[in-house]
Parts: sequence; structure tokens; C-alpha cells
Amino acid sequence: MNKLAIAMVALPLACLGGGYATGMVLAPPASESLDVSSEALDATNDAQQIAEGQSTGPLWTEDRTIIRLGQMTIPVEKANSVSYVVADFALKLENLELAERYKRVEDATRLRDSLLTAMNLAAEGAVLRGVSIDSDALSATLRDLLSKEYEGVEDVLFVSLYKQDVARL
Repeated sequence: MNKLAIAMVALPLACLGGGYATGMVLAPPASESLDVSSEALDATNDAQQIAEGQSTGPLWTEDRTIIRLGQMTIPVEKANSVSYVVADFALKLENLELAERYKRVEDATRLRDSLLTAMNLAAEGAVLRGVSIDSDALSATLRDLLSKEYEGVEDVLFVSLYKQDVARL
């Protein structure tokens, strides 16, 4: 029993000491770890600009005629797989008055519903069935479908667009 207690204490202490010694040998010297990279300086400058009120984001966030409609997931069924297309949508409108009108909850909901219907129609066609998605062709298709119902839709923008194929079992 006494030997077992010694082994239960000595083995973890030996492993702890060995790990500490290995860390001291493999760790970089303190002078190398204190070097400041240009990426860190850029992040500091960006944080200062945001604090001062200057924008560093993409241009579409500053354009008031662009409204974001949010993210949608559309399944595209194929013979041997199902592709899930996840898109974050924004609409570029002709003027600020239309943008303000379509930002209202009821109009934005109608736009999202129409956009979802248009994406389901596009899922039946060849635009979303290929290996990769042609975002320009998809945007043109969606713009044409939406402009029939809503006036002033200049362009359909994708904040993010990706596709994941899942095999059927």
C-alpha cells in the first residue's frame, strides 16, 4: 500500500516536471515573442478609427440605398445528393425613398418571401445545380424575378454565398 501511494504521487510530479522542462526548452525566447507584427498595428489603427467614428467597413454598409434582408438556406435536391445553398442577401434600390419604404418590417417580410420564392425557382433551374454557383447569373435571375413585383430593385447583392453538398444515403 505504501509503494502504491508513492507511485500515485511520484508519477504525476515526474510528468509535471518533464512537461515544464520541455516547455522551457521548446518555448521561443521572450525577445522573439514580444515583436509586434504589422497586422497587430493595423488592428489597433482600425480600432482607433472606429472609436473616432470613421468607418473601415465595406462600402455597401455606408450606402443607404442598400438594405439587408438577412440569411436564407435553400435546399437544392439532386439525384444523388442535396446541396444546401446559404446566402445572406442585400438589395440595391434606385433611391433612398424606396430603401426607407422597403426597410419597414411588413415590406421587408414580403421582399424576403418573394426572394425565397425566387430562390426556389432558381433551384429548379441550372443556376444552382452546377458544381459551383455563378453569383452574377443568380443575381441577374433574382433581380429579374423581383423587379416584376417590386419597383426600384436595381440589383441583388450577396453578402455571403456558399454551398454544401450532402450525399443521400
